Amino acid sequence: MRSFFIFLLTLSFGRGIYANGNLQVAFGAEENYLLVRSLDASVIHLGSPEEKAEYKEIITEYLRFKSLHIQGKYSDAYLAVRSTQVKLINLYDKILTKNLNLVRSELILLGGKSRDKEKTQTRAFLRLALRDISEAEQKLVMARNTRPLLYLLKLREMLFALKILKHAGKFVIFLNLLHDGGYMDTIEFSDFDSIESELIRGFGKTNNKLLALHYDNSFLPFGEESIYDSMMTNYKSPEIKKE
Repeated sequence: MRSFFIFLLTLSFGRGIYANGNLQVAFGAEENYLLVRSLDASVIHLGSPEEKAEYKEIITEYLRFKSLHIQGKYSDAYLAVRSTQVKLINLYDKILTKNLNLVRSELILLGGKSRDKEKTQTRAFLRLALRDISEAEQKLVMARNTRPLLYLLKLREMLFALKILKHAGKFVIFLNLLHDGGYMDTIEFSDFDSIESELIRGFGKTNNKLLALHYDNSFLPFGEESIYDSMMTNYKSPEIKKE
């Protein structure tokens, strides 16, 4: 763990790390895969056309890295990893800000709706969701305040914030079902499919923003094909020329 942390710190110092090329590029690539893949559903759910285009550019850059890495061009592959991370930081910041605003506004609305007609779980769900929002905001602030060249450290905090917001989003779903959907059982222990069925029953399937949020909370695309899966499916690995 200690050696891996030292690697993360030295990652920002550029050419000095090229001597260990393949190993260090592999570490960055593994991080990048998770970071790129995790953003897919949120970009589909919350992203503007411009942000979706940015996401496609990031995937293209990631695929360029894969091509360079396969060919053994580790110095160029390293630069592609770093370029991907810079673009990811900007897009994560935008999507996280949108996600924070969405969950917060929904909770304010739900807090007003539940006044004077609270049920057993209402206060607990509201309290837990607000705690999640506060923690996600702290993670985003930490990422923004991390040294500019420590890309991976910034992105790790941002990914953590994204996961926390997905957890907070689940309480938005629970509260809506509790007060508007007429769902009276132990919602928090229900599985994905059961909650989906209740959302469709209570709010319909067409233009159901809660259904879209439900999918996003589980990192699943809703209403559109996965941008990431589509681009990866169409990717063709370069052939390695034999000497």
